Formats: sequence, structure tokens, C-alpha cells
Amino acid sequence: MEPLAEENKKLKEAVKLMEKNIQRAQRERDLAESNAWDLEYQKGALSEQLATVCEQLRGRSEQLATIFEQLTSVSEQLEHKSEQLRSVSGQRKEQDAKLVQLRQGIGQLQEEKERASGRAEKLIEELKCE
Repeated sequence: MEPLAEENKKLKEAVKLMEKNIQRAQRERDLAESNAWDLEYQKGALSEQLATVCEQLRGRSEQLATIFEQLTSVSEQLEHKSEQLRSVSGQRKEQDAKLVQLRQGIGQLQEEKERASGRAEKLIEELKCE
């Protein structure tokens, strides 16, 4: 009977080893399921974050489009004002040139007036002497 007892002992050891392997496999399966649930949860959380970020980006994009339109409008206004300024500058140069001409004319008239006054004074003196 000894060989049967020894074989029985070996079978019991094999059964214990199989039970340990089954328990280890069950723990690994449980861990894998837990990891799968964690990953699924993280996927959901990340999906929500992604949706939020996408919505924020849409909002920013709309804001940028509005700002771009405003900048375009301001740029056009600045260009128009620049054209007006160039026009006014040109008109001012023309007015300055006319002013120079008028001053020259006034200077000539003053010289003529002085000469005429000098002649008038001479005539008055001549008339007084006579």
C-alpha cells in the first residue's frame, strides 16, 4: 500500500498546486477586470475632458474670428484716415505755397507803398515850397 499512499500524496500535492494556480489565475483575472474597468473609466473621463476642450477651442475660434473682423475693420479705417491725412497734407503744402506767394506779394506792396509815400512826401514838400 505504500505505493498507493505515495501516489495519493503526490495527487494531493498536485491538487493543492492546481488550486494555487487556479487562485492565482482568478486573482490575475480579477486584476485584469479591475484594470479594464479603470481604463474604461479613464476613457470616459478623458472623453469628457476632450469634449470640454473642443468646446473651449470652438469658443476661442469664434472669438478669434470676431477679433479678426474687428482688426480688419480698424485696418480699413486706418487706411482711409491715412488717405485723408495725405490729402490734407497735400492741401496744406498748397496752402503753404500760396501763403509764401501772398507774403511775397505783401512785401512787394509794402515796398511800393514806401516808394509811393516817399514820392508823395517829396511832392508835398515841393508844393509847400512853391
